[in-house]
Amino acid sequence: MEFWTGAFGVTKMRTMPSALADGYDVFVQDAINAEAMGFDAYGAPEHHFTYDGFLPFPLQALSAAAAKTSTIRLVTGAMLETLYDPLEAAEHAATLDVLSGGRVVLGLGMGYRPLEFDGIGTAKSTRGARLRESMEVLRLATTHDTFSHDGDHYRYDDVSLRPTPVQRPVAMWLCGGTTEAAARRAGTAGLPYWLANSPFERVKVIVDEYRKAGREAGWPDEQLKVAAFKDIFLGETMAEAEMMRQVMIDSFYEEHILGYGYLVDDEGKHVYNPTPDHPMYRRFLDSLFCGTVGETVEELKRYADLGVEAVFIPSIQREIISTQIMPEFK
Repeated sequence: MEFWTGAFGVTKMRTMPSALADGYDVFVQDAINAEAMGFDAYGAPEHHFTYDGFLPFPLQALSAAAAKTSTIRLVTGAMLETLYDPLEAAEHAATLDVLSGGRVVLGLGMGYRPLEFDGIGTAKSTRGARLRESMEVLRLATTHDTFSHDGDHYRYDDVSLRPTPVQRPVAMWLCGGTTEAAARRAGTAGLPYWLANSPFERVKVIVDEYRKAGREAGWPDEQLKVAAFKDIFLGETMAEAEMMRQVMIDSFYEEHILGYGYLVDDEGKHVYNPTPDHPMYRRFLDSLFCGTVGETVEELKRYADLGVEAVFIPSIQREIISTQIMPEFK
């Protein structure tokens, strides 16, 4: 199982003031450090029109990281593909793939914040269908010298992508949510699936639904790949780990996750500002894993046994993870 991490320095937290310009320097240095620690990939997310300077263009930021690293892969997690023309996105990705020597991994999401769709001027209502079609365009563009596509949302006739990427095609994952419906859509389309934070038992349900839908659609098992976001908070005791989790909730998650409608219930409806006893809030809280090093190793082994190929861990405790946890999986 691979270990991915990423993106510190580029998001200003209200409780932790910092200079935005310095944030990009921290981001690049963070990528250098992650490579030295042995992480397999370093990631950058995407959001627009927020006060805090949250990365608006992850491939641009990763280009700076590419210039200062040599082996670590560069992953978008998630790039909001529905805000781009897919051929434009393919050009950006191919350019970075050339600059980095073939290290690009595209984690592609549909987005969920209405202000982003309104601000850029594209429809939120068609985002799911457009994401799946965009990924097909990206696959065609980065695989063939010339391609055509006639879809419901995008049409291209005898187009040649320049520059030609090193990877043919560029590696791609569909960054999905935590609903069974999203998992079935990804499986039916035969797309590698990178699921959002969830408690392990929920992860198992989602992965089973994804693989079931993929097999029913006729896709081979080797194409039905799974990755997972996994927040981890380590402590010598559970109380110490939970204290660290609370710091992150207070300084980041309460605003950026709960306040923007990130949580989606089983009917596909966004949940805004849930109370602490709301079942979706409880599920989210339980997804933020707290434990000792030993307990964390056992938790991650459950993911490996489930066939999860990579876990994305956005943790400030990377030194402990790289020296005491990652060696158990190498």
